Amino acid sequence: MLGGAALISLPSVLPSRASATDERPPPTVRVAGQPVELTDAAAQARRIADEWARVNLRLQLTEETLVRTRADLGGSVDVEHLTRLLRDADNPASALRRRAEDARELTLALPVRFDAEPARALLLELKRLHDHSPSDARFDPDTRQIIPQRAGLSLDVWATLDDLDDALHHGERDVAVRVVRTNARRTAEELRDVRVDARLGEFETRYSLNESAADRTHNLRVAASKIDGLVLLPGEVFDFNAVVGERNEASGFRPAPVIAGGELVDGLGGGACQIAGTIHAAAFFAGLTILERHPHSRPSFYIKLGLDAAVSYPSINLVFRNDHPFPVVVRIRLEGGIARSEVLGLEQRDMVTFVRRIDSVQTYTESETQDSSLPSGVRVLGQRGVAGFRVARWRIIRDMETNQARREASIDVYPPTTQIWRVGTGGPPPPDYVAEGDGHPEYTADEYTTMTQGPGIRGTDTVRQPGFSGLPGWTARMGMPQPPAVEPAEGDGN
Repeated sequence: MLGGAALISLPSVLPSRASATDERPPPTVRVAGQPVELTDAAAQARRIADEWARVNLRLQLTEETLVRTRADLGGSVDVEHLTRLLRDADNPASALRRRAEDARELTLALPVRFDAEPARALLLELKRLHDHSPSDARFDPDTRQIIPQRAGLSLDVWATLDDLDDALHHGERDVAVRVVRTNARRTAEELRDVRVDARLGEFETRYSLNESAADRTHNLRVAASKIDGLVLLPGEVFDFNAVVGERNEASGFRPAPVIAGGELVDGLGGGACQIAGTIHAAAFFAGLTILERHPHSRPSFYIKLGLDAAVSYPSINLVFRNDHPFPVVVRIRLEGGIARSEVLGLEQRDMVTFVRRIDSVQTYTESETQDSSLPSGVRVLGQRGVAGFRVARWRIIRDMETNQARREASIDVYPPTTQIWRVGTGGPPPPDYVAEGDGHPEYTADEYTTMTQGPGIRGTDTVRQPGFSGLPGWTARMGMPQPPAVEPAEGDGN
């Protein structure tokens, strides 16, 4: 089997007549370092090309080695070109022989060709399997162990193809796959002094365990996995969009319902807002400084008005800062239909109270839209109407050592959500046809709510005053259009 060698490009030339008295002994002809008989140039060229193509080449990717033949990677020898070179080498009158003069050996370069497509396809598959973003070191509060950082890796396909081209032309047997490494921002060394002796803030929200919500639940888990165990050193900022990244299929997200323009529509990453809202509430009660937070364009059933946090990559974000003099750990876990977030740290110093008051409501309206996917004459509730709310909210943080308190005030506005009916324009309904519409119950929200967490309080101390908007039937009493009756859901009273 032929080995590789450094190749020197020699032109193929037409033979010319030499003197009949030229009696110089023919030189030894070598191709890729091996002597070659010149009895049948075409057969020799095919043999050399076949043997060369079967030689294995090793691709080294970090700790993994892949072995492929040169042919598998798109390498080949130009048999016609090599045949002409061998014939010229056997012809004493050729320009090739005349250039060699009295040399005892004549070395011919292999005319190697490289079709990059097979190697490119292989490298792209390797890139799909091995590329990963850097991950910061994290602290596992359950085991009290530090999870080491992991550098990011990105396979450079085009640079590797260039190296592979060189290796084929120079007879090399090993090619290191080019990778670009990106260091993590947080190292294990930086977390050696983290302590989680106290729970600074906590919050829970509920999610559906129904099969119809499986994609949304999947998205909840993907987003939570990118956050759970994250450490914020004193003065550091949590940026939801930076940590979770773009909500796309490449990052593991699936299409699921999202709120867009006040309506529920399918979108990639639906459910990320629930993770953001749950974490926001825990950070709120932990006394962390909220730098950016946005309410939704309609209330969410899983969390109280004023504690939700809308996120949408890259424009709408949740950002908060750890202004405690010690590191804090952000937790978010999902189990049994409950998403639970905690902020853990050295000690709980503050009593934090959330105060919310509904100052006004705005009546929702109704509309109809024709739907050819529904049988003719069928009328289905496509979206339950939700009143609009103007909400005053406060956070009161009291230092229990000094008894000093500070107050933060803001206003949230939730526009009303139109009640939409879908009217069928399709064919006649099949026998026993049952139309299914929006099954959400009436949205109720306590007119006045206070929630407190802090030293000496187990969980959350909550005071509720239903007022005009906190009891079932309030929208009918205010004259808003009503859909067919739906049983109130457990947990109403947001």
